[in-house]
Amino acid sequence: MIVYCPICKTTNAKFEQSSEMYLVDCKICGKYSITKSASAIGNSQYGPSYLLSGIVRNRTLAGEELTLSAQSFEHLTKSFNIPRDPIAKVDLLLKNTLTIATRIDRFINYQANFDYALIFAQDEAEFWYIANIALDQKLIERGPNGYRVSILGWKRLDELKRTSIIGDQVFVAMWFDSELDTAWENGIQEGIKDCNYTPIRIDLQEHNEKICDRIILEIRKSSLVVADFTGQRGGVYYESGFAEGLGIPVIRTCRKDHIKKVHFDTRQYSHVVWETPDELRKKLAQRIQATYPRNKAL
Repeated sequence: MIVYCPICKTTNAKFEQSSEMYLVDCKICGKYSITKSASAIGNSQYGPSYLLSGIVRNRTLAGEELTLSAQSFEHLTKSFNIPRDPIAKVDLLLKNTLTIATRIDRFINYQANFDYALIFAQDEAEFWYIANIALDQKLIERGPNGYRVSILGWKRLDELKRTSIIGDQVFVAMWFDSELDTAWENGIQEGIKDCNYTPIRIDLQEHNEKICDRIILEIRKSSLVVADFTGQRGGVYYESGFAEGLGIPVIRTCRKDHIKKVHFDTRQYSHVVWETPDELRKKLAQRIQATYPRNKAL
């Protein structure tokens, strides 16, 4: 039985175990599952522990159910746009303060000895340095019950929402088989359009270039990639991995009867699991709106 969090290496965690997995509830990293083999290896070669903690904490705070394997650590640092400067960390503090509060009027208490991971700070001192910048700029306000996002902070979050997504193109990677025709026509395509994006599927485009060159070009032009892993096509894995390497967000989907076949390298990522095209449309639109909303005016 482990006695410390495999990510941050502290004892600020509770554990449950099954035959091959640990369920970890860490005050610094959040809740995640990890294989026993992964918990036994060192992960320092993949980055400082505070960065890994920040990635896991932010992804779990966003509602993802992470299952980490020995191979997961290699992908973790590519799975999040890590803030590197004080302005980006202040912005992340605003977003996460609002997420934790769950209500616009609610105050929360910062526990810097645990919450430094919320903004990828190295320690408690750096957390308060960033929090005090936000206070000085009146982006957050202090009350008798803690801190909350101020009206200026709300304006900043609205500005970020309006400027974070530049284009409207979404590249779709999927199995080009008649079995998924209705999933494309009534599910993926419509779900993307519902969110004011324009879906592009490479086999439906007229072009004279080599197909791989065209794929790379269209991914580079896209603001998002939707990758459906039904059918376990190698191209879908390649295209989603290429997008991740460029820092382009990837939303993964998979039909329920295929989800257990997803390769273990990507299984730890959250997938939109669907059974019907209508369900796919609804769930995909909800995921896009919750994570990468796009204003009609853009």
